[in-house]
Amino acid sequence: MRASMAATHDANRHRFSAFVLAGGQSLRMGRDKALVELDGQSLIQRSVGLLRQLTSQVFVIGPPATYSFLGTDKVIPDCVPRAGPLGGIYTALRHSGTAINLILACDMPRMSAMFLNLLIQSIPGFDAVLMRHDDGKLEPLCAAYTKACLPAIERDLRSKKLKVSSFLDQVRVKFIRESDLPALGLDGGIFQNVNTPADLEAEMERRGSNGF
Repeated sequence: MRASMAATHDANRHRFSAFVLAGGQSLRMGRDKALVELDGQSLIQRSVGLLRQLTSQVFVIGPPATYSFLGTDKVIPDCVPRAGPLGGIYTALRHSGTAINLILACDMPRMSAMFLNLLIQSIPGFDAVLMRHDDGKLEPLCAAYTKACLPAIERDLRSKKLKVSSFLDQVRVKFIRESDLPALGLDGGIFQNVNTPADLEAEMERRGSNGF
């Protein structure tokens, strides 16, 4: 609780909005993974609740008819159909009323408010802040972006370059490193995705063995 309160206090020094990407067709899960339950709560509810620890401005990018039950400020449909997560980020930045924006995929049930706070605290002077693992893998769906990224994303969308990380070489980026995590009491496990029934089963077993 103390860690969550500290994260909320620090993050609120910067006015920002937060967006949950509800995901696409969830083909590997076989059903809408955003609605899959873990510990009695859907993945998307968990994501919304986490972001509400940091800001009151929480939105969902996805079909309003599906996610209106969440009671967020607004559920926003993708303004670029079939553009994947890049289209979701674009939709979020287009609709945002703040310069700074948190983006979080709905399928990261181990994500921490402390890490999200680090993203927000690191954004001044940059257009994007995200995790880069030691092996070079990026985490663009758990990141902070400013509206200054919009022109680069628009160019990629027009060129049908839908890989989320493609536009990053056109903007000012700060990367969080794995070595930055231990100071927050965290490790790379916070980025674990739940994309398949096997992922879900493994996460449920992990929580059971850890007493969650």
